[in-house]
Amino acid sequence: MFEYRSTALLLPAFLLLALPAFAAFPWQITFGQAIALPFLTLLTILFGSVRYPGLFLSPIVFISGLLCDLFTRSPLGFWTLLFLLTLACARATTLLTAQRGDLATYLCLVTALIFMTASVWGLTSLYQLAFQDVRPTIEGMLMALLLLPVPALLLVGLEKLFIFKNEKIAPRSFGSQLR
Repeated sequence: MFEYRSTALLLPAFLLLALPAFAAFPWQITFGQAIALPFLTLLTILFGSVRYPGLFLSPIVFISGLLCDLFTRSPLGFWTLLFLLTLACARATTLLTAQRGDLATYLCLVTALIFMTASVWGLTSLYQLAFQDVRPTIEGMLMALLLLPVPALLLVGLEKLFIFKNEKIAPRSFGSQLR
């Protein structure tokens, strides 16, 4: 496991608490576009937990989910459950692909992404007690994928300032076996 600085937990915590607040802004957008903002938090948890194992803590993810529920006026526990499920998928991906390489990691991430999109649609349909149109959910996920480089670059760019005690220790990098 990596040795992290004590300030390493601040950046993921700040990011996970700021993204739901960002979703609370009164954007003039459709449901499919509005769901992209909580999906962005979901993708940040997935990406960050695989790249930096152990930095995305369950209590912070739980609080982020509750904030997202409150700010987006979702049923209480909806995004909380999905964020914790995403964290579990990310940790399983890290464990399953530890020695298998980048292709296995990408396949597991794509599988987790499909599973999480289906979970959002399924829980929304269950809450409404009727099958909902899947297109807004897919549209929201695709928009969140387009926005993912912003928090991903923030995490990657600030890792040298906050995260690692030893410069020889590096996070799990994608594409390292292709070099």
